[in-house]
Amino acid sequence: MKINAIIIGAGRSGTTTLYQYLEKHPGICFSSIKEVHYFSVDELYERGEEYYHSFWKNCNENALKIAADTYLLISKKAPERIKKYNPEMKIIIILRNPEERAFSSYQYAINNGYTDKNISFTKAVNDEEYHIKNSDITTQNNLCHIYQSKYFEHISYWSEFFPRNQILILKTEDLKNNTEFLLKQLSDFLEISEFKITEKISANKSAKAKSEALQQFLLNRNTPARKFLRKILPKGIKNLILNSKFPEKLSSINRKEIKYEPLSGEDRIFAEHFLEKDKERMEKIFGIKL
Repeated sequence: MKINAIIIGAGRSGTTTLYQYLEKHPGICFSSIKEVHYFSVDELYERGEEYYHSFWKNCNENALKIAADTYLLISKKAPERIKKYNPEMKIIIILRNPEERAFSSYQYAINNGYTDKNISFTKAVNDEEYHIKNSDITTQNNLCHIYQSKYFEHISYWSEFFPRNQILILKTEDLKNNTEFLLKQLSDFLEISEFKITEKISANKSAKAKSEALQQFLLNRNTPARKFLRKILPKGIKNLILNSKFPEKLSSINRKEIKYEPLSGEDRIFAEHFLEKDKERMEKIFGIKL
């Protein structure tokens, strides 16, 4: 068994909504949990393919098997690992306006306990260089907001491992406003029957953790409690917990919808300073204007 396609990001760009559309297609079998950080997290990758495939154990043999992991877009190790695993892997990327995505990522970090609420967007961005050089992929995903929005930089790297016809770049704007067009792009790319939309999906709305401590335990692999449990729990118990989707369900219960602050003109100009050239190259080389 091999996984056929994988959503690699970008985080905060509609990947959860995209995942839910894919999950409803009769010809697709998604992993038993939304994201399996196998190729992106060293410790999980070392567990081997048997561990990875355990999240698809209930799939029909003929179903297209699809994964998601929004850590992957910025990973320097994952493209080579995936190429070795399945050189025919189809790569799906969905992109949001990069400044807005960066600010949404920053607010998500605050509302879920990754960043102190007193740290400004400017300060958080200025701290990114340290995390890029010194932190693991999990921390980079949670704290490197501008870095994740440098789409051209990351997609160019992935293009060194996979040909352009194996990479599909979608736009969050189309997912929201032109859903049928986007799903037609997706079905053509995956070579499956067209999606039948009975109702529009809008998942993963802006939210804040009711308990930041609980949310950190559920979502952050780097908390001391999570590290301790990984050491003492047998592999079978850990896999059983993950496949039950209990952590995902508890995380959902622990969230309350809020309205994120809009990106101010000042913060937009600040973000554009870092992202302008990347956006220009994204349009020139890949034909994607954001």
